[in-house]
Amino acid sequence: MNLLEGAEIVRTDHDRVRYEDDAPPPAKAVGAVAKEVDRRAKRDQSRVEVMREYAETRGCRRRFLLGYFGQELDQPCGNCDICDEGVTAGDSGPGQYPPNSVVRHEEWGRGTVVRREAGRVMVLFDDVGYKTLSLASIGDTGVLVPSDGRSRRD
Repeated sequence: MNLLEGAEIVRTDHDRVRYEDDAPPPAKAVGAVAKEVDRRAKRDQSRVEVMREYAETRGCRRRFLLGYFGQELDQPCGNCDICDEGVTAGDSGPGQYPPNSVVRHEEWGRGTVVRREAGRVMVLFDDVGYKTLSLASIGDTGVLVPSDGRSRRD
């Protein structure tokens, strides 16, 4: 049912299930559900990648986690294992792509900036999940541009 609902084939209201008026016929609905399964698999894989980045970060772990949840910490916390080592990666400072800003990628569509640190930006895209992009590689290419709209977090 969750897959059918995610593919906008059915709608659940309390204890009732309703076939959406503009939903495709059952044969096409199967294709829509397959796309929804693929979208969710990509999103789940992106979450695994975020945890890998957390494990490998050379920046303050608290800043990383707060950024993941849409908050900012101006300075390294001074309390995590990375800060204790005294080798935190520098922040790329204020500028384009601040956390919680809405952006658009030419291939992945709409997304919300999760964090920006040490020449990289992590974006949660609506359809493909989390992606980390090098600020140097996106530069002035136009591949990632600020977008109008409000941020959306899952």
